[in-house]
Amino acid sequence: MLEEPECIKQGYAFVDDETEKWVLKENAPDWAVKEFNEFFELLASQPDDNGVITKY
Repeated sequence: MLEEPECIKQGYAFVDDETEKWVLKENAPDWAVKEFNEFFELLASQPDDNGVITKY
């Protein structure tokens, strides 16, 4: 199970009310942007035939 990333805990990422999608605040620091992108890339990953998700 993935833990909630710091960018969400610290309020840099949030669900936009209009689009109902996760977005970053414009003033998010570089570390939060990187963490946000890595986290949601993992969520979009598909498992292999054995049900294992690996990051390339």
